[in-house]
Amino acid sequence: MAFSQKAKAFARLKILRLPRAALFLKTQRYTIAEMDKNREILIQEANSYLEQADYNGALGVYERLLIDFPKDVQALINAGSIHFYKKNYDSALQNYQRALALEPENFVIYLNLGNVYAEVANFNKAITNYEHALSLNPLNPAIYAALGILYQDNHNLIKACENYERALQLEPGNAENYVSLANVYQKMGIHARAIELYEKAAEINPDDEKTWLCLANSCVSVENFEHAHECFERAIKLAPNYYPAWVCRALAYSDEKNYEKAHEAYRYAISIEPQKPNAYTLLGNLLISENRCVEAIELYENALDVSDSKAKLNVFIANAYVLLDKPEDAIKHYRLALKEEPDNEETILVYLEIVGELIRRKGRSGEV
Repeated sequence: MAFSQKAKAFARLKILRLPRAALFLKTQRYTIAEMDKNREILIQEANSYLEQADYNGALGVYERLLIDFPKDVQALINAGSIHFYKKNYDSALQNYQRALALEPENFVIYLNLGNVYAEVANFNKAITNYEHALSLNPLNPAIYAALGILYQDNHNLIKACENYERALQLEPGNAENYVSLANVYQKMGIHARAIELYEKAAEINPDDEKTWLCLANSCVSVENFEHAHECFERAIKLAPNYYPAWVCRALAYSDEKNYEKAHEAYRYAISIEPQKPNAYTLLGNLLISENRCVEAIELYENALDVSDSKAKLNVFIANAYVLLDKPEDAIKHYRLALKEEPDNEETILVYLEIVGELIRRKGRSGEV
């Protein structure tokens, strides 16, 4: 998810659509009347940088401010938030821990610490900090949403639901939490509930193409293709070159066996993002199902050129050559796949089978 709006986002406390970052980057402005002139100048300078989404510039100002005002808790929090956004997690922790030593009852610091530990996959420390934040502010929906994200990331979908539901009780107008809860129900296969929640999110925020895409995909899950395509249309109308919407729509057309439309959607996705391998690969798979193996190989090779993960694509190419009865070419690509994933048992077995068949053929023809 795609993730500008960034300039407005950071200053307005709504950075990105990533829930954890949205909860995390709560950059607060200082009350200028409470500060002396030098401090006031620095704060205004930092705010100016934030308005322009120049986070390096803002960070430099906060670091200068902290030289003269080392106990400025908000400067420490804001500097930590910028480090978090830049994925400098050690520096973020250092700033938050300094802030915590100065204000040990500040729930925002515990929330931020929980977010950092969640990002570095330290589940236990993340839970500890989120729960401490809750003990200090038990009616804050952001903390419940953060817990929902954490449990969802760790595949505890029941606990994720509980926390998202609580967040929505406290903040019923938050579209992101409706989407997050819907995502969990979708993953659990409870599609009717997921659709209901996506619909609510779309009602609150009708201008978010990602919500319409999620709703479309959920409708596809229950084979309500008519409504799905209405939702795809809404997403594409909001963002005409939204690559995921075109790829997902192509998959929906394939499920309907409307292969002509699927081809068109995949081709359009490729024209939008020629450096992404998914549409090449999926269209290649569709062509294989239509016995158009030569065209499929060309698409798989295009995907190879832009993909970091080549093993599966080489297997797809090898399988296509098997269908074309070209075992030598198939063996070449199975070997390339095994070079990248030498312990893939399925590939090894197919490779050995094809090698054995080639040996038998050559034996029958007198070549071996």
